[in-house]
Amino acid sequence: MPRETLPPSQSSARGAVSGFLLKLLREATHLTQAEFAELARVDPTTVYGWESGRRSLAGLRAGDLARVRMLLTRHGAPPHAIALLGDALEADLIIGDTISTDPATTTPGQHPLAISVHQRTLANLITWPITGRPPAQLTDLGARRRRGPRPTHPIISVTDRQRFFDNLLLTADRCRWPDDALLRRQATFLLGFDERIESSDWLAGELTRAMRSPTSSGPPGWLRVRSSAIALAAAGDREPLRAWLSRLRDDHAQEQTNLAYYAYWVGELGIGPVTTDAAMVRADPDTWSGEKLLRHLLDQLNPGTGQADLYAHTLADLIASHPHLLANPSLRAATRTTLDRMSDDPQLMPQAHHDLANVAFAVRMSSR
Repeated sequence: MPRETLPPSQSSARGAVSGFLLKLLREATHLTQAEFAELARVDPTTVYGWESGRRSLAGLRAGDLARVRMLLTRHGAPPHAIALLGDALEADLIIGDTISTDPATTTPGQHPLAISVHQRTLANLITWPITGRPPAQLTDLGARRRRGPRPTHPIISVTDRQRFFDNLLLTADRCRWPDDALLRRQATFLLGFDERIESSDWLAGELTRAMRSPTSSGPPGWLRVRSSAIALAAAGDREPLRAWLSRLRDDHAQEQTNLAYYAYWVGELGIGPVTTDAAMVRADPDTWSGEKLLRHLLDQLNPGTGQADLYAHTLADLIASHPHLLANPSLRAATRTTLDRMSDDPQLMPQAHHDLANVAFAVRMSSR
């Protein structure tokens, strides 16, 4: 059973992600904190407070936040990284509210995880303080930072980290299915990043509950099973995901749901955040190009990756539904490179090797 919730926290968790991103952006402009403060017309201690997370950027008025963005742009910070500030503020809100809100007294519909279906960038910003891995858009930005014994990612305290996962577990466990489907599913996904045994045990139970649920025959139920299996794979247990993939192979509707979810996840669909899983999976595959998803899958498909079997299957489905992608010489070459990289991975399930063999055949045919 989930443990009891901890008392509310008064910490820097409410501004850690956006503050650290601001620090990376300021350092990319080669301005010191004092120089940036002078240009922003604030005290240097204010900039320090923002960057340390002790003073959340969310407290700024809209005009003042816009002025900070303009200042960063004017002094050469990468526009694609500046564009992440909005998502970073939302990530801080989700982390902070999850830490400080008592799951026993909160209406599920008011939880920030219940508002919209997350996409990859937001999810990566939420987990950045936990995994230390930044969103792909920030990889080069972080690499340019000076060396030294300084944090390389947003920091939340051990206590806040424990409280975050404890409250996620309590929230997910108390959500009713299907009334609170989105909140329960997104909390389940995040619990896959918790290394503690109680979360792994709950995730295993959630997978069983999801598979036995009478609602498991439609897209919301499929995604519930999918999220549970992916969370367990993230926690180190790949077998449930492999079992789900074995079922997926014989169900075209589930395959299309998985493909639509991934397209939405990487921003391929060209739509903003949607509020329900059902709305997200209704997208017609013929209305999106598939190039962004293909590049994502090729980048993620590496030997030993916990979700490699899923990436291989999704890649095969993508090529089958969007064969025109391989007419692009650069995409065809990138696909061939990935196939070569994965050819000798002993950890792939047989079905995944078969999926990649189908992709290799498509590559050969497209080269003629």
